[in-house]
Amino acid sequence: MNGKKLHQNLIRFLRHLDSIKDTLPMTMLLIGPYQKKAHDKLVKFMDENVEEIENEEGVKSIAIKYEDSKVFDQLSKNSEISILASKIIPESLFVSLISQFDSFLNQLLRILFEIRPEYINNSERNLTFSELIELNSIENAREFMIEKEVESVLRKSHSEHFDYLENKLNMPLRKNLPVWDKFIEITERRNLFVHCDGVVSSQYLKVCEKHNVDLSDIKVNQRLSIDPEYFNKAYDCLFELAVKLTHTLWRKLLKEDLKNADRHLNDICFELLSNRQFGLADNLLKFACDQNNFFNDALKNVFVVNRALSMYLQNKPEDAKSIINQKDWSASSDDFKLAHLVLNENYDECYTLMKKIGKDGEVDKENYRTWPLFLKLRKEDRFKETYKEIFGEEYKVVDIPQRPIQEIIEEEIKNNPELREKVKDKVVSKKQLKEKEEKEEKK
Repeated sequence: MNGKKLHQNLIRFLRHLDSIKDTLPMTMLLIGPYQKKAHDKLVKFMDENVEEIENEEGVKSIAIKYEDSKVFDQLSKNSEISILASKIIPESLFVSLISQFDSFLNQLLRILFEIRPEYINNSERNLTFSELIELNSIENAREFMIEKEVESVLRKSHSEHFDYLENKLNMPLRKNLPVWDKFIEITERRNLFVHCDGVVSSQYLKVCEKHNVDLSDIKVNQRLSIDPEYFNKAYDCLFELAVKLTHTLWRKLLKEDLKNADRHLNDICFELLSNRQFGLADNLLKFACDQNNFFNDALKNVFVVNRALSMYLQNKPEDAKSIINQKDWSASSDDFKLAHLVLNENYDECYTLMKKIGKDGEVDKENYRTWPLFLKLRKEDRFKETYKEIFGEEYKVVDIPQRPIQEIIEEEIKNNPELREKVKDKVVSKKQLKEKEEKEEKK
């Protein structure tokens, strides 16, 4: 058995997370014009039809003709509803993040019982004789038992989910897991929004304090909210935890499948680097490098290179060198030697090695065009000249498509002057990002 189902379950969850994350900024951008239109209509109507009066005691109120009252009520309701959208939509999408994690965990438990049938075979859960007759077969009975077992686990708290897994696997899952307190807080905050309209309860405080969550600024009866920064932290937390949990189980239960585990974990990390999600990439690459076992040295080296590469792409050259120079690369293959030279910024030697590798070596033209390792080198004329000398053709930039949400946001900003002014300090376009990088490089 291999980890294909583990991988599929994880990727499905990560794609759902990305979908929810992309939905929030797009929706919030559209809410702005919606709120403005509702507000402007109400203000215009009030200016034309509502009179402000003041009694003898100085108390102010408004007067409106009876025939205009229904219009006023509807316009007031429209304005209130549009304002509520700014509160409800982020909260609803935040709750959806946790719901997706629960769905991920549901499937993970089922896969766990498939990999280790003895976990369910040893269950003390009982079936009546009538239930067994109705189920008709041992296989159906087993599926019924799994369903009931998973249901009973998921009805518990998120902390108890991990208690259950640690007991089944006979291993710690929360050791050296800095994101644990964040996970507890966001799952408990989710409960507040589902059951208490976001108002802090004593139960929320009790659970968070038990797991060493910093609650210095939060009090009972305080109403919590979801701003973009908090939402993104919740996304990062669930992403990181799901990857680490999946790959910890994979390595524990399917030791014969380390090759696929290493490759798929690297694919996730590489995609994060390509998307410039450096915080997540750094955490997961450290997790990868800290593993005790790897399929082979080549795959282990890939994690080390990408960990250093993340620092390099964040303009932290000394950190990149510190990581990459912990190993002697002299006996490694040419692709690793080239990475070592690039990350140490020995560019002259890079060009010499590129020519030595040639067009049929361990680094091909696609690597030169898309590997983030060559991001800075691609801007140099000498790189383009060397590339042409090796492959006999001009170097062409590969324009990796943006996420659709980014394209939509940029288009909205371009066509809406008011929106452009409102978000100019909050939304960074691909072009602006590139300009910023070029300025930093000149410094």
